[in-house]
Amino acid sequence: MTDDGIREEARQRLRRSNSALRAQVDAMLEGLQAQTEALEAAQGAVATATAEAESPDGLVRVTVDAAGAVLSVRVEPSAFTRTTPDRLAESVTAAARAAAADVRERVAEALAPVTAFAAGLPDLPDLVAGAPPMRNLVPTVATEFTSATTPSCVSDADADDLHDWRAPIMREAHRG
Repeated sequence: MTDDGIREEARQRLRRSNSALRAQVDAMLEGLQAQTEALEAAQGAVATATAEAESPDGLVRVTVDAAGAVLSVRVEPSAFTRTTPDRLAESVTAAARAAAADVRERVAEALAPVTAFAAGLPDLPDLVAGAPPMRNLVPTVATEFTSATTPSCVSDADADDLHDWRAPIMREAHRG
């Protein structure tokens, strides 16, 4: 084969490689656009999300916002004659926890389309060999929160799955 033939063959390989890379980048951009649209829709749903729960004894109703912050507490007037302060406190706590769990579920459902788009997109190592993954730079939506007094019986493997919301986002970059 002549030098011109070798060069032409190399050019054709580069063109095919560039075309494949261009197609991947185009797919990523289309996915990013769809994810951005889904995120905008989810943002509105999350911003207005609230949940209300009643205590098991029916004495207390608690409403929380999307972050789980208490917006209102309603206590049945009969609570003051039917229970003790400690039991009433337990009722408030139970209702608040139930409402927070409900709103976490609603937020996760609202954000599910956004995370589903991300799962289908190629990551940076798919495009550039040896590149660090970009997928875990942003943490996923937490559906379980731990209290400040997480029991010491949680294993190291399980503790790694618990997201510390005080940590910087970049701490997730080590996961691949």
